[in-house]
Amino acid sequence: MAPPAVMEGSAKEGSATDDSTAHVETPELEEIAILAVRDTVLFPNALLPLSVGRPASVALVESLGENRLIGVLSQIDPRTDVPSPHELHEIGTVAIIHKMVRMREGQLLFCEGVSRMRIKSYTSVEPFLRARIERLPEIEPEITPELTALRQNVLSEFTQIVAATPNLSDDVATAASNITEIGRLADFIAGTLPSLSHIERQSVLEQNDARTRLQFINRQLAREVELLELRQKIQSQVQGQLSQSQREFYLREQLKAIQKELGEGDDREQESEELREKLEKAGMPEEVKQEALK
Repeated sequence: MAPPAVMEGSAKEGSATDDSTAHVETPELEEIAILAVRDTVLFPNALLPLSVGRPASVALVESLGENRLIGVLSQIDPRTDVPSPHELHEIGTVAIIHKMVRMREGQLLFCEGVSRMRIKSYTSVEPFLRARIERLPEIEPEITPELTALRQNVLSEFTQIVAATPNLSDDVATAASNITEIGRLADFIAGTLPSLSHIERQSVLEQNDARTRLQFINRQLAREVELLELRQKIQSQVQGQLSQSQREFYLREQLKAIQKELGEGDDREQESEELREKLEKAGMPEEVKQEALK
């Protein structure tokens, strides 16, 4: 349950306070089970399958009843088999499990991100992690012409990248264009863009301000578009060189075929060889011989 509201000042319960006394409420906390994941960042509003196989994770899933709300935290070091609280990031995602599929080893959870969260304290570590968490509200700025232009630029760059990436469907770009909230758009692209590393995705998750997130995504997309254009330029140059070589080869073969058809090819080559032999035997000075060979 959420802790009661606290009041500034040292006034005791029941005593009068003046109008200047402010009421400050502590953040609402809740206790949930924590699922540790490797090299994975789940964003709010995103659907993601999570594989569960470690004993602690299996125990967590088996303990769930009707309440299928969990906290998803990414490991700092993905190589750790049994991460302790200090080996997990502080910021994660509250998620709801929509479906569980039993596999040969463990289970596959189909989860949807609900909101960002911050770990306040761990309440247990066995048989699985549980913690008191604070949900972090989204901070959506007022839409300005500058922010609108930034959003359009992000969508344009993202569409370019999707078109050039075979394993990304065009539907991904369409889905992005239908997202109006800039924070949600930044999260969607961060979770979709293949070039982003696990650390970069985690840094996006930890940034609560939507404008800052979208600016970060814009820089990453600009970098990716620049690399894409460079790769295309190099590929075009290589193809041009190959085409020129192939063209020259084709023309030489055509010339040989024409000479053979006219009965010129073999005779001319034989004549050239005879002349070369005569020059070699003539015993002329080297400089004169080279000019004659030319």
